[in-house]
Amino acid sequence: MFYNLLTLILGLLVYQQSDELKIKEPWIRPGAKDMSTAFYFIVENQSDKPDTLYKVSSELAGKVEIHETYMKDDMMGMREVEQIVIPPKSEFHFKPRAHHVMLMKLKNDLKNGDTGKIKLYFKSAGEYELSVQVKSPK
Repeated sequence: MFYNLLTLILGLLVYQQSDELKIKEPWIRPGAKDMSTAFYFIVENQSDKPDTLYKVSSELAGKVEIHETYMKDDMMGMREVEQIVIPPKSEFHFKPRAHHVMLMKLKNDLKNGDTGKIKLYFKSAGEYELSVQVKSPK
């Protein structure tokens, strides 16, 4: 009986956490096998506390990294970042020419209409597994 009650309470806590963090408008840019592409989305943190995206993984690629785009001496570049803090009551946009997730060493071609699984790891909200569609930028 205690175990069932504990399981119910933990289940409710997990449900509340996932309710406070939402992933919106996820999409992956098309890409060729052995090359790189990018994953874009919006994180909406509805809670009163910040949360941190610290890792992303995917079956689609040999390597996955969180990146930011930066300008230096009128040249645009990209670099890996360890984590992204999403402030409370805010949205964080992963979009072209800004923060994004790089999918490197693609295992197969990714064409418009294909789908693939991506996992996002947050310090407070936990893991989110998404089924994401491949589509060309607007």
